[in-house]
Amino acid sequence: MRWMLLSSIALLTFIGFAEPADAQVTAPVRRVATRTQPQPPPPNWNGPQYGAFGGASTMPMNFVEPGAVLCPTTGLGLPPGCAETPFGFSGSRSSFTFGGFVGYNIQFGAMVAGVEGDIAWKRGSISGTLGTTTPGLAGPLVGPPPGVASTYTRTEGFSGSLTQGADGSARARFGMLVTPWTLAYATAGGAFGNICGSFSYAATLTPTAPPGLGVLSTASGAGSSCRVRAGYTVGGGIETAAADFMPALFGSNAKLRFEYRYTDFGTFSQDVPLAATGACGTAGFVCTGNAHIDMRAAFHTFRVGLGFNLGEPIAPTYRIVK
Repeated sequence: MRWMLLSSIALLTFIGFAEPADAQVTAPVRRVATRTQPQPPPPNWNGPQYGAFGGASTMPMNFVEPGAVLCPTTGLGLPPGCAETPFGFSGSRSSFTFGGFVGYNIQFGAMVAGVEGDIAWKRGSISGTLGTTTPGLAGPLVGPPPGVASTYTRTEGFSGSLTQGADGSARARFGMLVTPWTLAYATAGGAFGNICGSFSYAATLTPTAPPGLGVLSTASGAGSSCRVRAGYTVGGGIETAAADFMPALFGSNAKLRFEYRYTDFGTFSQDVPLAATGACGTAGFVCTGNAHIDMRAAFHTFRVGLGFNLGEPIAPTYRIVK
């Protein structure tokens, strides 16, 4: 009897605390609009492409001047016993670079071939100066015949600069798809770049013997020029679908690229006119001439770019899921 009583009390207690089924309230399910991005399809490797890039360029340059001289007996000529003062300098400068490109690609299975042109801004400059004194240069005979030998000290000043500016190229590209989303490619073609050079020279011949002579001659000249220099460029890179890195911003149309190129403009020359004064009436004394400058310019560049296929949407398409 005692167990029956306890069981009845427990049953009544459970019934008292339990709620009817129709009294239970279920919280409403909130439907939230979400934005989902499906796996992007492989990018289109055919057709026109355009884009922009930024990066860094390193510009090795060389400048040599083998032509400016002033001698007591020949002026701007170079006789035996009157050596020319060598002047030259070299160096490398780095610069931020940015620009744009446009091209056209055709896909053949896993191969992609195309053409591309680009133009970029950069700037790097090297310069040098030199001041020298050369004593004991033999001069003309002076005084009554048979004359007395004269000697002179030559004082010279040199300065020069070489600057690289904007550049561009027209190239062929050929690559292989290592995955449907990633292209490894090589590129080569012609290049052009804006290159400026400058040079100045000043010299004086001051007598050291016999006493009482005045300055024999002075010479000077300066010049500068800018030119568009043609050369070649070679390199390679990786181009991949940007949606793999930035799915919230770009669809399969956008491609991210990493590219290295070497560009060489070769060796080129410039002549700067010089003029001498003082002893121009003396036989054999050359009063006009040229300083001849040899220059060389090249650059290495690493660029990160973003390209788009012309005529396709840039942003991805989202759908609302309820």
